[in-house]
Amino acid sequence: MLILFVFLSLFTWTVTGASSDCRLRSVHVRQDGGLCFEVLPWQLQPVDLDNHLNHMRQKLTSRTPTRKVSPRQALVNSEVSRYVDTVLAPFLDAYHRNIQSSYQQFTAKLLRRIKEEINQAVRKKQKLYDELTKLADELNVPISCNEERRAARTLSSQHVSDIHKCVEAARDGIAQMGVYADEMIQLTRQHMQAQLNDATRSFNEGTVVIPKGDIPACMQELARAAANLGYELDLTLTNARRFNEQSCEQLSTCSNHARRVSDEASAKLREQLYQCVYA
Repeated sequence: MLILFVFLSLFTWTVTGASSDCRLRSVHVRQDGGLCFEVLPWQLQPVDLDNHLNHMRQKLTSRTPTRKVSPRQALVNSEVSRYVDTVLAPFLDAYHRNIQSSYQQFTAKLLRRIKEEINQAVRKKQKLYDELTKLADELNVPISCNEERRAARTLSSQHVSDIHKCVEAARDGIAQMGVYADEMIQLTRQHMQAQLNDATRSFNEGTVVIPKGDIPACMQELARAAANLGYELDLTLTNARRFNEQSCEQLSTCSNHARRVSDEASAKLREQLYQCVYA
């Protein structure tokens, strides 16, 4: 009894000590089985959808069986067919619908940002032109400085052009995300069908009923394949969300840079107008 008490005391001290050590080391650590580890800043890393898509193509297509199996053979037994129709197909379809609806939400969010940036650019264009033209009129800029007057229109139009470049980059991101989502859905569907064929490849073509002993193993193999695909589809959705957030951030950064460049050019043109009059 004494030995058991000592063991429990040491165990309690070890767990609580490890927890306190984790808290003392950093606020960005976690405890898992008494082991402390740093949380990697994965959300700060750029997302490359093409690389992940190429990786999934190689991973999923490499496991596709080379020998074709007829649909009748793959679904020859009612129990396997029922399991696929009632469990696996809804499971993967839920993932696919979630990816499609999420893509629509991400697209709508980015399109709203694009519309806002374009509207702001049009308003800023008019504001820049009005302010510079008004300044030139108030200063009675001579005819010899008409080039500076024309520069006001050029500068304001250039601002809209710069914003449109940012918008085009964001639209390219939407298209890339759409291709990524569509191909991932197609890949997983094709791979699951291949796994179904692979799981039933040992059944003879002429067999009408699969032996009872092979059904649990077949279902386990299919369930394992579906779970693996579910993990990959979770990763797909996470990547798409991160890519959308980064696209929004890139649009904001690009637009802010364009506005800063326009403001600096406007200040420089103002100085030139003053020089034309007072130099």
